Amino acid sequence: MARLDRRGLDFGYTNDPSALIDIYRYNGGFIFDEVFYQKGLSNKQIADIINNTVNPKIPVYADSAEPKSIDEIRLHGIPIVPAVKGRGSVNQGIQFIQDQKIMVTKRSTNIIKEYRRYLWEVDRNGESSNVPIDLYNHAMDAIRYGLTGYRERTKEKSYTPNFKSYKRV
Repeated sequence: MARLDRRGLDFGYTNDPSALIDIYRYNGGFIFDEVFYQKGLSNKQIADIINNTVNPKIPVYADSAEPKSIDEIRLHGIPIVPAVKGRGSVNQGIQFIQDQKIMVTKRSTNIIKEYRRYLWEVDRNGESSNVPIDLYNHAMDAIRYGLTGYRERTKEKSYTPNFKSYKRV
C-alpha cells in the first residue's frame, strides 16, 4: 500500500507557478502526485491549501532560497522545512531521481509535461552538457526538494546525465 511520506514545494508567483507535490513511498519506490501547479498564490493561500489536504501534518520540504515564505507558511501550522541545497545539488537530485523506481499519477499533468520537456544546455557544437536549462522545472524542483533526506550525503562526484530520460518528446 502506498504511504504519503512527505511533500515538496517550489515557490513561484508572477512568472513561474508554485508547485506542491505529494510524495508516496510504494514498493521500494516513489509515487508523485501533483497537488497544485499555479501562478499567483500567496503564502497564505499555499498554507490554506495544505491545511485542507487529507493529512496537513505531513512534512513539506521547500526551496531554501525562500526563508521568509517558509517562516510565513510555518506560522499557519504547516510542518515546513528548507530543503538541503548546495553546490551540485541539482545534478545530484536529478541523478537520485533517475536511480529510483518512480510512478506519476495520471492527474499530475504538469509533472508529466515537465518531465518530457526537461532539457540540458547544448554548446556551440550541439553537444549536451550536464547543466539543466532553467525551464520546465517547477514540479521537478518540488520533487527534488521533497526527496531531501533520502539522498545520501556524499561528496560531489562526477555525474553523467541520462539524456534519454530528459530529452524533449
